[in-house]
Amino acid sequence: MAPGQKLPAWYYRLVALTIKEDRDVEPDDFDEDISDIDRTPDPSEVDCDCDPDEDCECDDQSSHGSERSYNGSDADYYYELKDEREERKQELREMKKEEREEKERVRKAEGVKEEEVRAAYKSLQQAESKGQLLPPFNCIAGNNFRLYSLDHVDHRYNSSLYPSKYVEFYYFEEGDDTCTSKQPPSRETKIQGHLYLNVDCGCDFALFSPPKQAGLEKYSLKDVEGKYTPIFQFISNDHLIMTVSRDLVFRDVPGHPKDLAPDTFTFYGIRYDYKEEKRLRDEKRKRKRSPSPRDTWFERSHPMGAWSMGW
Repeated sequence: MAPGQKLPAWYYRLVALTIKEDRDVEPDDFDEDISDIDRTPDPSEVDCDCDPDEDCECDDQSSHGSERSYNGSDADYYYELKDEREERKQELREMKKEEREEKERVRKAEGVKEEEVRAAYKSLQQAESKGQLLPPFNCIAGNNFRLYSLDHVDHRYNSSLYPSKYVEFYYFEEGDDTCTSKQPPSRETKIQGHLYLNVDCGCDFALFSPPKQAGLEKYSLKDVEGKYTPIFQFISNDHLIMTVSRDLVFRDVPGHPKDLAPDTFTFYGIRYDYKEEKRLRDEKRKRKRSPSPRDTWFERSHPMGAWSMGW
């Protein structure tokens, strides 16, 4: 690169930034101009004999080599920033890889939960087709259902914040005893509900009469603003299926591209049992807990162990 040749636009932008804000360049200052994070270099661009399927450092070495095509008065600073930019590229590649892996982990976990609800739905279908008596259905008031959806993971996953999605149902007035958790609701019972997909996305349901029996019947619940009508199927005391419009899922994203997501999103709900979750967590901690130094197999079984010596 000849002394008078123009340097990349990113360099001039960063130089102007350091002058304007009177500070050094930070790693994330490079991000604005980096667009080839996922780009795989063409083999012809790498002058080495390494196996393409193996990790190769030849390209990194060449980028830090002693030969420079530009030798202007600011050459040292330019190549210093160039090296830092390449390091930032590698950092972003690793971050994107971790994000993809985390998203896949979340997707697999949500898929397992979906299958649990699908299995409950299939069992209900079979029971209804055979005319079997369905189990008693408790009132849904006071219950919280965690929601799972592969559609939602595919189109709304956010690596920085992907909270638990849920729908909950509660009494219209505190202290209302027309519907207890262990009996079907009476005709006069009215309850409300709240759907949470993220801090800026969800809705509150208008008053409605809760279902008296599990089944395949679909219930349309209007939100208090009259904008959305989620559809529910109450499969059992522990499972439900909810279908909502794309507009509700993207209500916190104005002007979202409608052709990139399905018209409706299906969520599979599983009742959240705090006591059961706590019991499972406690059991998991016990399994992970390391044995006491004196509570080893040797100490408990060997004649010279601490247990035998009465220590």
